[in-house]
Amino acid sequence: MFRNAEEELAQINKDMIKVQMLGLPGTIALGLGLYGVFGANGNAFHPFLNDINNAYLLVAVGACLSVVEAVWFLKLHRRKNALTKQGNT
Repeated sequence: MFRNAEEELAQINKDMIKVQMLGLPGTIALGLGLYGVFGANGNAFHPFLNDINNAYLLVAVGACLSVVEAVWFLKLHRRKNALTKQGNT
């Protein structure tokens, strides 16, 4: 699949950036939801955030997406560490 460890490390770095970009909507949803729950107090910049149920939904969806992102990222990070340790020995 990969010719050497450097190519695999380069691919892992690209995949890590992709995972971070795919996790961005989850982080935004989590932030907006937390703003709707704790910061808006019925006077949010968008009416959707004034409803507490919508804010809780954003928090739940954002948290789930962030957990999925963290799991994917940690798998890639562990693989990257294994390759760098393998190359150093």
